[in-house]
Amino acid sequence: MKWNAALILSYSRPVPGREAKAMEVFADALTTFGKLAADDMCAEPEVFHHIVGGGMFIIKTENLEAAHHILEMDDIRKMFDVAMFTVEDFDVEMFVTGEHLMENMSLYTAIGTELGYISA
Repeated sequence: MKWNAALILSYSRPVPGREAKAMEVFADALTTFGKLAADDMCAEPEVFHHIVGGGMFIIKTENLEAAHHILEMDDIRKMFDVAMFTVEDFDVEMFVTGEHLMENMSLYTAIGTELGYISA
């Protein structure tokens, strides 16, 4: 399967006094995204942790629609709400690659040219 989109979940340090809950939501995220990967809804989560705290999950999906579907799942929304209360700077971003990347870059170039910011 081609992975043409990704959700990037990033976070910094746990909120003081909420470290245990932050570790719990981290473990829940690994389990939840692992199960979604087993069901072919996404790739296995890639987790990067900064050596002094904070990090990110990269969840690759087939397309933006699949990423949106994951974001709309009740369990995911609940997990994100818990994360917002337990870790600082929690954020979720969506990225594309492949055909969507080229479409986005073509549109960007066309708009930039139309506005006169990019010369042909």
